[in-house]
Amino acid sequence: MNFKHILLLVALFGTIGCTDFSSLVKDSQVRSPRDNIYNQGKTYVRLEAVQSTEGTSKTFLDHPQYLNKKIFSNALEAIFFKEKNIGSWSKERNVFKKSELLNLTSHMADAFTKASPSQYILVNSNFNKGKGFFKAGGADTIFGLFILNDKLNIVFSKIQYTDAEDKGEENVFGQTAEDEFVDPFSITKNPFWKLSIRPDQKFKRGHENWLIIDLKKDTFVKEEDYGKEEIPTDKQTTGKIVPGGSSQIVIQRVSIKDQLLELKELEATGLITKEDYKLRKALILGSKQTKSIKNKFNDLRKLKEDGFISGTDYDHKKSDLLAEHDDGVGERNIKDILAEYLELRDEGFITDEDYNYKKNRLLKNF
Repeated sequence: MNFKHILLLVALFGTIGCTDFSSLVKDSQVRSPRDNIYNQGKTYVRLEAVQSTEGTSKTFLDHPQYLNKKIFSNALEAIFFKEKNIGSWSKERNVFKKSELLNLTSHMADAFTKASPSQYILVNSNFNKGKGFFKAGGADTIFGLFILNDKLNIVFSKIQYTDAEDKGEENVFGQTAEDEFVDPFSITKNPFWKLSIRPDQKFKRGHENWLIIDLKKDTFVKEEDYGKEEIPTDKQTTGKIVPGGSSQIVIQRVSIKDQLLELKELEATGLITKEDYKLRKALILGSKQTKSIKNKFNDLRKLKEDGFISGTDYDHKKSDLLAEHDDGVGERNIKDILAEYLELRDEGFITDEDYNYKKNRLLKNF
């Protein structure tokens, strides 16, 4: 009998008030292919089942469920954590990247529609922070999910865990990928990170890695309404009729990040090819925005940090932004322009070489 499965059963039955654990055993059945919801590289979403000694499933979870994917994604996006540094804790950060949720939310929501009352969802999200989407060798976040009494339970064993060096089948400590897996229900806390509580969230008693999240009533939808297209938000492009005249389409401005998120979703669902994605990304990054150069660099840095663009993309766009900034230089005060470049350099948006080049060019034309 596997000890970690006993702990899982104890935790789950404890949630609903069951006190008799003597009859619990590991499920001996082979996992059905239908239990594997999604698998790409090291990333997977699958169903894990537990049985009782009577040979019949014990009904203890509110599954299956049909969830509003947008609200479900927002609930996951509102989970924060801190990492242990030398003598202190880091600033709070989101457990999940937005682009990570864009890829996984639909698969996790689909898993809830297929889960039986005796199954929970196990997820290993392998996400490369700086170079792309879900590539081997990235950061692993491992967690279990289930719904009970209209509350989302999410239990973590790893959060953005990264090996010091990718050694192929074995890591630097000689462990295989199988050795590195940690069942979320086998631990109660992690010495290297801690979750940060938000409104509508609380810890499972005795666990610092187990969040219980109150879900809004409209999170749950009818089966016939599941997966229907969401009503456009104020961030999307919408059209409306202007009163007192002919119809007119009013285009609302969409941020570069939102455009790239939507574009990545189109590629992930197969509606556009990789070549289409690259072409549209180049067009989006080439579009001019009515923002200060610092705000543009802030947006550009965030895109790089979230893995939407590579370091090469950043450098190319950086050159474009600096060239854009030179437009109309003759009409501006050279002191103000140099001050802007100096601020960009001090905050790490551009290098010393970039700054000196722009400074020398401005002084030459002064």
